[in-house]
Amino acid sequence: MPVIAPVLAFDVLSTLHSAMMIAVLVLGFGFVIFWHELGHFVAAKSVGIKVEQFAVGFGQALLAWRKGVGFRIGNTQRDYQTRIDAYLKEKYPDDSQIAEHSGSRYTEAVIEAEKALGLGETEYRLNWMPLGGYVKMLGQDDLRPAGEQDDPRSYTRKSIGARMIVVSAGVIMNVILAGIGFTILFKVGFTVPEPWVGAVASDSPAVETVKIVNGQRVPAPIRVGDKILDFDGRPQQDFTKIGLNVALSAANTDLPIKVRHPDRTVDDLMIKPRADIANGGMMTIGIRPAQTLESFDVKDVDQDVRNAALPYEPSEFNAVQPGETITQINGVEVGDPTENFWKLSAALQASTGAPVKLTLTNLATKRTRQTEILPHFGQAFNGAETRLAGLSMRPVIAGIEPGSAARDKLKPGDVVVSVTQGSDTRSAKNTLDTETLHDILKKAGEDGKPITMTVLRGTQLVTIPDLSANVKIQTNSGGTARGLGVSLAYDELHPVIAAVPTDSAAGAAGFPPGATIVAIDKQPISNWFEVQRAMANATPGKPLVFHLLGEAGEQDRSLTLGEEQIAQVAHLQKGNDYLSLRDATFARKADGIGQAISWGVGETRDFILQFYLTLQRIADGSVSGNNLMGPIGIFTSGAKIAQRGGDWLLWFLCMISANLAVVNFLPIPIVDGGLFTLLIIEKIQGKPLSPNMQAAAQYVGLAFLAGVFLFVTYHDILRLI
Repeated sequence: MPVIAPVLAFDVLSTLHSAMMIAVLVLGFGFVIFWHELGHFVAAKSVGIKVEQFAVGFGQALLAWRKGVGFRIGNTQRDYQTRIDAYLKEKYPDDSQIAEHSGSRYTEAVIEAEKALGLGETEYRLNWMPLGGYVKMLGQDDLRPAGEQDDPRSYTRKSIGARMIVVSAGVIMNVILAGIGFTILFKVGFTVPEPWVGAVASDSPAVETVKIVNGQRVPAPIRVGDKILDFDGRPQQDFTKIGLNVALSAANTDLPIKVRHPDRTVDDLMIKPRADIANGGMMTIGIRPAQTLESFDVKDVDQDVRNAALPYEPSEFNAVQPGETITQINGVEVGDPTENFWKLSAALQASTGAPVKLTLTNLATKRTRQTEILPHFGQAFNGAETRLAGLSMRPVIAGIEPGSAARDKLKPGDVVVSVTQGSDTRSAKNTLDTETLHDILKKAGEDGKPITMTVLRGTQLVTIPDLSANVKIQTNSGGTARGLGVSLAYDELHPVIAAVPTDSAAGAAGFPPGATIVAIDKQPISNWFEVQRAMANATPGKPLVFHLLGEAGEQDRSLTLGEEQIAQVAHLQKGNDYLSLRDATFARKADGIGQAISWGVGETRDFILQFYLTLQRIADGSVSGNNLMGPIGIFTSGAKIAQRGGDWLLWFLCMISANLAVVNFLPIPIVDGGLFTLLIIEKIQGKPLSPNMQAAAQYVGLAFLAGVFLFVTYHDILRLI
């Protein structure tokens, strides 16, 4: 079920804490299931239905308890039945109906025996396979829904209304549990990302926001440092809330969003969320949460693991070291490193290739040092490649994952200039962009064939043969594939045109792939940031003259941009995602129990709506079914979330409880929603469906659920291997 920085290693105490959180996760799952079945149990008892078993888990019993019998390894049924039979044989030795265990006479006698012997009618049991649970009621059999019982306490002998209460009680209890859990969470405090914008994707809805001025739509892009106050008329208390509310919104529809800028001014804007392929097709607006200007605490980092990773990470990975805080940017004091995080982004965004100078202070030792970092273009919205009016940059190896065949062969900073697979040269020198390279590596993973890569390392061309795509990677659709295990960036320092789509402005102007941009309007160009500046400052409708140097020699090309194209280039986002910085978080805590309840109810409602909406979008194909998770995926995700702390574990279990309510109330035969649907049909037509039709529906439902289970389990396993 759907439940969407550098990797640090923690010390032994932290590892033990994580193990404890995982143990609590297992117990938490069990409690969510127990609570669901408790709803059925209480409802059944309240309407007078005999409950024979209350079980957590499936299969044979490990441990059971029954009033009057006590605890037993295995089940209590044999002891219970032996005592009942002995009592009835002694009191009614000549009653054939009782001896045959049949008829209303026997039913009445059993009730009498239970009271006389102090025996409970219900066995409470823990079964060996803890993946669910059930309440076994007299006369209720999912695979024999029309089964008859003479006992007036049988499920089938109760009114339709009473049975509806029993069937829906588990779902209602899951909703209540989620609401209570979220209320407790917000009362004690939930450590979450601030509702600040920490990064903006190029070409995203956040870049395309507008402000309505005198009835006119005026561009007003959301920027790093903005705080999201309201979205679609609803307050946004934290960044997780923004993501949830945006996911629930309609596609390509103007929605109001209120932001507060770092200068404390507030703007009411309009934004159009769009589906993001890189996020499984979910609705997003293209923003990420903020980080502070502080690195991780020294005690939270295994320095040996970190040092081992340094040769395979970008150089900026070590620019800010554990325990350090950025105190000056380009010689200017930062101030509060949490609230003023946006100043680093502003400096990188303003740079045209010049390094941004940082002063770093270790607050524990009071030692300071200076370093420099460069700006980088980020990937555009929807996982698209960043292009300037169609001009693509060459790909650069940014980092190399553990286990990759490229380790000790490729190096961070290598500029990829060509790729060959066998005798097939997949891309000629200097005409390879990141999108093409991604496709080639994907194909290499599918074919299982090695590639040969030529890279520019410093000033030398280096050819690396026999690179195998041997690393499991996550695909945009939510599945997995085999890849080379490298992260890619752009070669911003060399203005070489890697590729030019024919349907772009540069393609129409005849720009040749592989050429280097030497000058624009006779102004020398040394990197892509200067290309961006020249294009961003262009006059709409007036040609820019590019002087190029390529295999055909020197040549000029004219590029005429419209107002929209100029704005798109101007709003390309620059930053640096490689720094080891802490997330900007706070404790979201309600002022009182009333606000905690309001937030808890709202969170439960939103997760239920999101799940229904996700199922609808999976059905219409706008969201991939690979986003669904089964028990393995849920537990794996829960284990990761549990390591973030007890508050996140509680949040996850509340979300699972809300989702479980949705799943169980879908109109699928054999789950609660399917049984409820059968009861509605029975009410409308005055009689139940025929036993054969009900049985057929249940078997179809069972087959459907089995198919879904196999599908989600298959993808869960693929994500693990």
